[in-house]
Amino acid sequence: MASNKDRDLCCCCIRLRPAVAVISLLYIAVIAATTYQKYVANDNGDKIARIIIFASAGIQLLIALLGLLSAATKSVIITRVFSILWWCLTLVVLGLSIGNLILVTRNDRESIENACRDNLRSSDNGLGKVTDPDDELVNKCYRMVVIISAVVLAIQFVLMCLIGWIFQRYLREVKQDAAVAAALKSVDDGDA
Repeated sequence: MASNKDRDLCCCCIRLRPAVAVISLLYIAVIAATTYQKYVANDNGDKIARIIIFASAGIQLLIALLGLLSAATKSVIITRVFSILWWCLTLVVLGLSIGNLILVTRNDRESIENACRDNLRSSDNGLGKVTDPDDELVNKCYRMVVIISAVVLAIQFVLMCLIGWIFQRYLREVKQDAAVAAALKSVDDGDA
């Protein structure tokens, strides 16, 4: 096997194998938190929405558990499946997030503008006179909400791509270790 000096590192000082395990554990925590948040936000009790929430969480949990299993076993097949599923998840999340952003900006514009208007409404120093913000200020607030949403989407995508890159590097390491192990086995068996 390769010596410790030859190991590829994640984030300058952490070996890839523990990094994959830690990222998978953190992702499980993120899945739990977002599933709970979505479940609580589903205040109308829509059963189909709850099924979708739990199905989505189940698929993501399966991917995270494959990451943990990959880190524990260093199996090429498990690591390859895990890496492929992570990239598929990244593309699905990107597509759904862009679609959601488009739908929210198109269908929920009025509710966003009303929330902006409510937050921008000011009182006149306790005189009881309330002034409504002008439409230009409300439009600026709406644009800022859309821009912030797009920036958050971009950051999420970049993070998922960086994590996918780490998983690809780990897959390469697992493949190299398997090739070295096979070569050593063939030498030991006298086939070389």
